[in-house]
Amino acid sequence: MLTKIQSKDFVPAEAMLAPARSPATMQEKGSEKGAEATPQNDVPALEMEWTYPDGGTRAWLVVFGCFLYACTSMSFGLVWGVLQDYYHTNMYPDTSLSVLSLAGGLQNFLMNCTAYLSGGLGDRYGYKRIIAISSLFSYLSLLASAFSTKLFHVFLLQGAFLGVSQGLGYPLYVSMPSQWFLEKRGLATGLAISGSGIGGGVGSLIVRQLLSSVGFRNTMLIYSSMNAVSWTIAWFLLKERLRPGQTTEKKRWMPEHITGEFYSIALSVFVGIFGFLSPFYFISTYTKQFVPSIDPKSLKVTLPLVLMNFSSGFGRILAGQLADIIGPINAFFSSFFFGGLIQMLVWTFSRTFASILVFSILNGLIACWFMSLLPVVCAKLFGIRGLSTITGFMILANSPGQLAGAPIGGALFAASGNNWVAVTMYSGGLMLAGSLFVLYARFSYDRRVWARV
Repeated sequence: MLTKIQSKDFVPAEAMLAPARSPATMQEKGSEKGAEATPQNDVPALEMEWTYPDGGTRAWLVVFGCFLYACTSMSFGLVWGVLQDYYHTNMYPDTSLSVLSLAGGLQNFLMNCTAYLSGGLGDRYGYKRIIAISSLFSYLSLLASAFSTKLFHVFLLQGAFLGVSQGLGYPLYVSMPSQWFLEKRGLATGLAISGSGIGGGVGSLIVRQLLSSVGFRNTMLIYSSMNAVSWTIAWFLLKERLRPGQTTEKKRWMPEHITGEFYSIALSVFVGIFGFLSPFYFISTYTKQFVPSIDPKSLKVTLPLVLMNFSSGFGRILAGQLADIIGPINAFFSSFFFGGLIQMLVWTFSRTFASILVFSILNGLIACWFMSLLPVVCAKLFGIRGLSTITGFMILANSPGQLAGAPIGGALFAASGNNWVAVTMYSGGLMLAGSLFVLYARFSYDRRVWARV
């Protein structure tokens, strides 16, 4: 057993590092298959000294700090749906939805592109330093956007500058819970990243109300200040844990051994993300079209988006719990598979306000799992060495879909004569396709159908 592991020169986190309350044992990746445990004294002593707290006040404070960052940084793509609707109705009525959604797509695209670089920088120079830089420039981007008067200002400030700034911190705070948890890793990561949905729901309500009462400029001034306060508190709650030898080991931009499992996960998020964002971007416009009796200026118009955001927050917590029960790779697959079915079979036939609300809740509750499980799946398959860099690469694979996914949906909507079925089939179909790419990694890890992986 030991010879096999050494020949691959790779030991997963679950094998190399023992949980604090468990006997220090080492098992190969396939331990679920009945692999025989290797004695503790076969593992270098330095590797066995580092353990996971798997709880405690300090560990949960780190999770809460990551939660606050997710509430404010990761949620902007969800709040964008409210801003996009305001731009389309009030500021740039002659601009098509496909063009406006491109600004939000640009923010997501650059956020994900930057994540790969910042993951490597975090592994080299420390997570908190890079997160501090990210917070400062994100605040300046939001503050400056309050003075936007032309469409290219929106693309520049809320698209390009904000995307790069937020991308600097993104892979770091989503990876940090994995340094503190092993047995509860899925739950801890799910709780941390659930902030994106909860923050998106709260942010959507706040921004919608502010836009109606104080106007665009004051809304962005207030919103940027709220984020600045949250980031300051969150930064002081974070604490990085360094493994023995981490400061001196060679840093890599890719896993030491790139396998089929790596390409499997990368392709799944590359394809699936094209269909994920369409409901968040278009649900407010969709509601106006099919429920014309609603006052376009009332908060009721944004209720489906708000519920979708809140549901995605609770869905990420549910994903973490499911990952600890059925395995993170299984839950990762289920997110794409059932998320695609919900769009194709539920959204397609939602024509009343009640049915739109049902779709919003189901989509938010299930389709979002893959985002919070990405670092957990990477830790399980590739270990925690260079985890933020690996996670950053997987986030980078999201970039094309974050940029073009919703705009393609908008273009299909226009080309089909404003037929929403074209959008639901496109977005739901691509999420289903994403689930198929997960299967290689799933069955390479363990060929048993009902295995917990």
